[in-house]
Amino acid sequence: MDALDQISEIVRKLMADDVAENMPAYQSPEELLEQLDLEIKEEGTQEKDFYALLGEVAQATPRTAHRNFFNQLFGGRNIPAMQGEILAAVLNNSMYTFKVAGPQVLVEQEVIRKMLEKISYEEGEGAFTPGGSMSNMLAMLLARDAYQGSIRNEGLPGEKLIAYTSEDSHYSTRKNAGILGIGRDQVRFVPCDARGRMDVQALAQMIRLDREQGGVPFFINATAGTTVLGAFDPFREIGQIAQSEKIWFHIDGAFGGSAILSPKYRHHLDGCELSDSFTWNAHKMMNVPLTASILLIQGPRRLRRLLSEKAEYLFQGEEDFNPGETSLQCGRRNDALKVWASWKFWGDAGYARRIEKQYALAAYAVQKVKEDPSLELIQEPDCVTVCFEVLGHSAVDICTQLNQMGLAKVGYGKARAKTFVRMVCVDPDMQEQDLDQFFEKLRKVRDVSARSLSN
Repeated sequence: MDALDQISEIVRKLMADDVAENMPAYQSPEELLEQLDLEIKEEGTQEKDFYALLGEVAQATPRTAHRNFFNQLFGGRNIPAMQGEILAAVLNNSMYTFKVAGPQVLVEQEVIRKMLEKISYEEGEGAFTPGGSMSNMLAMLLARDAYQGSIRNEGLPGEKLIAYTSEDSHYSTRKNAGILGIGRDQVRFVPCDARGRMDVQALAQMIRLDREQGGVPFFINATAGTTVLGAFDPFREIGQIAQSEKIWFHIDGAFGGSAILSPKYRHHLDGCELSDSFTWNAHKMMNVPLTASILLIQGPRRLRRLLSEKAEYLFQGEEDFNPGETSLQCGRRNDALKVWASWKFWGDAGYARRIEKQYALAAYAVQKVKEDPSLELIQEPDCVTVCFEVLGHSAVDICTQLNQMGLAKVGYGKARAKTFVRMVCVDPDMQEQDLDQFFEKLRKVRDVSARSLSN
């Protein structure tokens, strides 16, 4: 077999395992190092041995497209998107200039145009980044520049810039404040209500107090689909505060932003058009292969003003078609092709059905929890994460045993002084019977745990 046939064979075996009853058995780092010849040596590897080893490494890797994968905010296998990803690797274009990327720049611009349209940014632009954390960091950078444009050239002033985010938001807000010199201690964590949504009254009070003490509120981060509970902050109310206080309003829609593709669930994003920027991760609810994160910005040419640098050896014509002038990066892989391929294949209507299927799976999982007296739902989900307790048992132990027994991958989360199972129903190709099997395995592990405790 030639090289393509060898790789195709590995891929076929992996895809056949997606519907296997169990996942590959858990192996510790020590066991994997013992089993796999990973050491890079002075001499290379014979072709036959190389492909055999490549297959072994692939087979030992956790399967994020398996029917028992509920662990992260991504999962499943979207074939048109996967084909776009493969083609992007074969083409190997860098997305900094039209000269070397050609129509791929137009593909990227179309994806950004479509996303801007969906979130009702009448005039705006966007940039692909390496992930949601980097999209959020670019938003904070834009907010800093909007507060005082001279910072780019002269550095940070002596004022204390202050950012606000909910206590249930992603950790990247605090991390990014440290990276950008804002200061991790200058991030205010706003309390949440009973459903995990930012308390708008508390936000207004914190802003007022910081101003009174000489601080400079400059950035509000709201969340569409919090990492644990999947909550959507009240964007319209937050947007009104941001406008009256003249503070940059960013929405981290990395997880739940894709709900806007469904007419049935887009109400969760009501008020998003009031924001200044919006993070959207297509590798989550749109099921595009990792990574595909986009920062969308309200208003024209802000990215160029903040990020553009002269480089005549690189930027040689087609100014409006050189994404490198509006990007955090210089050399950048083509993440747009897989997003475009998927959206072109499924269309708006197809994506609405896929999003609604995820919500339907989450609703079915909720029903399964309610039917089992040994399980207790934390709350009705707003997104596609289903959080529940296994009464009388440690969620950490249950999730660990499911993983180590090769039965399923599912994570746990914490909120309201409780630790619980967090099941993410993000793969629209799953069926109700896949969820039935998951809960059967959960009960199996629970019963084994109960017998161990009684002994």
